[in-house]
Amino acid sequence: MKRAMNLCFCWLWRFSVALSLPAACANSDDAPLPQPSLPVRQGSLMLDSRVLDEAYIGCGVQWDPYDVHNDDGHFSAADRLRLETRLDYLSPRIVRVMSGIGSYLTDGEFDPASNMEDLHMILGYCTERSIPVVFGDWGGGFVDVEAETVDENRIEQSAKMVRYLLEECGYTCIRYFNMVNEPNGSWSSTQGNCSLWIRAARAMHASLRRYGVDDRVALVGPDAAVWTTAETDWVSRTADELGDAIGLYDIHTYPSKAEINAGEYGEMIAAYRAAAPAESPMIMGEIGIKFIDERDAAYAAENERRIARCPYASPTDSQMFVFDHLYGIDMADAIMQTAAHGYSGCIVWMLDDAMHVNEPGRLKVWGFWNILGEERYGASTERIRPWYYAIALLNRYFPTGSQILASTVRDVPGVRAMWGRFDGKPTLAVVNTNPDLAVELTLEGVGLPLAGLDRYLYVEGVLKLDGERLLPVAEGMTLRAGDRIRVDPESMVVYTALE
Repeated sequence: MKRAMNLCFCWLWRFSVALSLPAACANSDDAPLPQPSLPVRQGSLMLDSRVLDEAYIGCGVQWDPYDVHNDDGHFSAADRLRLETRLDYLSPRIVRVMSGIGSYLTDGEFDPASNMEDLHMILGYCTERSIPVVFGDWGGGFVDVEAETVDENRIEQSAKMVRYLLEECGYTCIRYFNMVNEPNGSWSSTQGNCSLWIRAARAMHASLRRYGVDDRVALVGPDAAVWTTAETDWVSRTADELGDAIGLYDIHTYPSKAEINAGEYGEMIAAYRAAAPAESPMIMGEIGIKFIDERDAAYAAENERRIARCPYASPTDSQMFVFDHLYGIDMADAIMQTAAHGYSGCIVWMLDDAMHVNEPGRLKVWGFWNILGEERYGASTERIRPWYYAIALLNRYFPTGSQILASTVRDVPGVRAMWGRFDGKPTLAVVNTNPDLAVELTLEGVGLPLAGLDRYLYVEGVLKLDGERLLPVAEGMTLRAGDRIRVDPESMVVYTALE
């Protein structure tokens, strides 16, 4: 424990010195500090033929209507183009879009003339690129917890809105409806009342059926936010009581860094996957990292320090390590653990800082960028943050329909692998979360050799870029049984035969 904390403080010092005011919310362009030679540990990587997921959905991102715009209430053409270009490279395989029906009502009725400019932008983009959307409502006003009643009209208007978006706007990307965000939480409109949430979900399914869209839009659930295995009954009750109304199972997780790196995260989420029907797909409906474990106390303190120096960051809901390379390493580790335990994808929280105001003048800083940086928050905040590239690699090279196969790393802690095939073409990703240890893994198992591979590196300070796109560092490679794969500290390597 003492050694781990020392390493933690050392790492935090390296990055805290790279931050500068007034651009206190972003890293500077300083070159990384030189690193001493580090030990290399030998291990092995066994590729298995056991199928974990026959048709992986893939990873995506939360993209909501924006709380902040330009002074004219819109986005500039340049910002919209920048968003589209960056999203195209990111290649999200699923997008979650949450809003509130209350913003689109006039005299209690859904009003197509209400301001839906952001929704049109988001859903239009996803429809044009055939990206499935989890569309939903945060849940305000759907239920009265004290009276234990459901607002049938509000649910009816939500279904009416879904039909309008599908049939009149042509947004066929909408595949799922998310009925109340994190209903198990005390902060949710349902305040943890599972029976009340199930009643509301049944009412929503009935409304979708009345509007003739239930064959195209299924419910996603339970959407519970969990930190331990204590609430698996939310998943089992969803299966037992909602049955075929559920087209996709999901939970939300915000594990601590220490929990992820130790592999404890995978053990926790396995219990929730086991509670859902094995034949039904399940995803992580939101995923991010919060430093809630006492082992991450130094990171939590540093996060608070950075928030205090950032004039627009929410003091209660910001993750300031999104500016750091390491956040991408830990997120990749977490995503690999979800795939290893049968989850069919993850929706990362979140795309863009400008989406959510949490307190007056304060944003939820969690995004890949702030698209209004140049206009409002400083040009440096509009730049792409490193973790975008870690997620892009996993999005792009484990696309929808991939077959995810089992793999095992032996003799080296803190290292995870993910591999699979799409149209017969292999992809292998390996992440090393150790801060002071390089690893060499001897390749073993089935399906070798893997030929025609490009090699991508996600390593601090040495991203090979063409503009804002990551380039391979080697091409036309072959991996054979007995070959050694080197992965440097806090880095990820991806080998893929996909373009």
